[in-house]
Amino acid sequence: MLWKFLVSIVLLHTISPVYTDSFRDELLKRKGSLIKAFTDPITVTDTSIIANVMLINDRNDTVYGKIRYPNTREKRCPLAILVVGIETGREVVEMIKGYNNVIVFGINYPFKGQFDFSGWNAFTTTFALRDAAFKTVAQLLLCLDWLSSQSFVDTTDMTMVAVSFGVFTAVPTAAIDTRIDRLVVVQAGGDIAEVIGANAERLGIFLPSWLAGWMAVQILEPFEPNDFIGEFAPRPLLLISGEADTFFPESSVRSFYNHAQQPKEWIRHRSGHVYPGEVELIMELTNIVAERLYGGK
Repeated sequence: MLWKFLVSIVLLHTISPVYTDSFRDELLKRKGSLIKAFTDPITVTDTSIIANVMLINDRNDTVYGKIRYPNTREKRCPLAILVVGIETGREVVEMIKGYNNVIVFGINYPFKGQFDFSGWNAFTTTFALRDAAFKTVAQLLLCLDWLSSQSFVDTTDMTMVAVSFGVFTAVPTAAIDTRIDRLVVVQAGGDIAEVIGANAERLGIFLPSWLAGWMAVQILEPFEPNDFIGEFAPRPLLLISGEADTFFPESSVRSFYNHAQQPKEWIRHRSGHVYPGEVELIMELTNIVAERLYGGK
């Protein structure tokens, strides 16, 4: 039975639209055209407004996001689109404190099912992640359509910030959409086989680490960051890694950096992998990014 499943994975791999114009065409088709946009302010202060966002395209797909923007629309402000882990989603917007002159935006991910890699659930979960990744890239492209149309967004200063496993959708999006002016990758890397292999035991995958990595590549290869990051140049890349990060080993980070073209910068931070509840580390990493991008404003 196992060999039949492996053969089916290989067949799926051979017919998947990878790195080609057909892959881009598929994503743009899924994006569709924006037909409705709704914003609902939930927090208003003297300096900023946080609002829920709902976008609907002509395919009747709905994107749920959250935005924080300055409580004044007298000038255009730089935009940072945050693409983080699945568990965090759009809630990352409220985790970023300060820097109220920068617009911050995030979305909820269209992932359905349990994040369960135990036993044979590993395969169904990975396929669900593949489907969610296609939808996420298309939704991020749709969000860029809406954000670019907002009068308070400086469309000459739009940054995509990928954190952790957000790298697998943020990098393809940034490579495809030239409206992204710079890319920041925090505690993430490339080489899907290396990443999944390093996390196989932690995720509860029953396969040997090398086989888990190989299987992940067959399913998730369309979103391999290493295959897109070279296309992002000549726009600048800022890479920030954690020296004690065990989720993305240094070999993964180095592989990603080596596939990137100039201009690029790699900052090594002393931290381990960041989790949503680690407020101090989140702010420390935020300060590093803000200082490099906006001079700490």
